[in-house]
Amino acid sequence: MARSDAAHRPPHGASRLWVATGIGALVGFAIGATVYILLTPVLEASDGFVRELQGLSWNLVPGLTLLGGVLGWAMARR
Repeated sequence: MARSDAAHRPPHGASRLWVATGIGALVGFAIGATVYILLTPVLEASDGFVRELQGLSWNLVPGLTLLGGVLGWAMARR
């Protein structure tokens, strides 16, 4: 019978951290994509400086994805 070696197993709760981080990142991505989709037509219809913000608005998606992952990780650590 094979013996289970504790040195080769991940620490207890490590998988919970990965799952929480992934879920947080997915939620952040969904919020970022939704805001981007809703905000882009408004910015494109604007004139002047506000219209230039349309190019920067894409940064919401990766930024909120990263923030969601960090918040998910932090909540799982508590």
